[in-house]
Amino acid sequence: MEYKQPGHQPIKVEGAAPAPVSHTPPPAKNKKKLSAKVNKPKQLILWLLVALLFLAAVGAAAYYVNKYNESQKQVKKLSNPTEVAKQESNLLIAKIGALTLLPKGETPTVATVTDVTKLKDQAFFASAQNGDKVLIYTQAKKAVLYRPSTNKIINIAPVNLGNGQSTTTGTNSTTNTTTTPKNP
Repeated sequence: MEYKQPGHQPIKVEGAAPAPVSHTPPPAKNKKKLSAKVNKPKQLILWLLVALLFLAAVGAAAYYVNKYNESQKQVKKLSNPTEVAKQESNLLIAKIGALTLLPKGETPTVATVTDVTKLKDQAFFASAQNGDKVLIYTQAKKAVLYRPSTNKIINIAPVNLGNGQSTTTGTNSTTNTTTTPKNP
């Protein structure tokens, strides 16, 4: 067996038992490694939790910014009543156009029946109800009575242009055209 002394040559001693070699580090170092191993999973979980909270905050912020932008567009749209009326009129014309053939190249006058009792004496409005819509095409001389609640056309009649008296009393009209629907 050989023994080494610092700064000297190894000494050989016959018959001596070898010195035990310890492979374990001193206790202080061992505690540090053990605590480092325990802290790593805790740190990992902490970082994952922080990252998850950050992503949730970013997602929530994006959602609410999108909602805010949509509401601002809606406010801008509704602040112009003429534009709203045009859009509603175009939507109504599209719905009625899906049910029947409408004259092309002409924008109709759109009216809403508000008091059906004032219109009962006119044959065109005999089946009308409050809330029904009337499309009047002056160039094509055609009137359409439409019920939005059932999505049905109630009546279609030719229009006779009058001499100043309107027979659409009880309706809200978007123009001052005087028309009288003819009875078919």
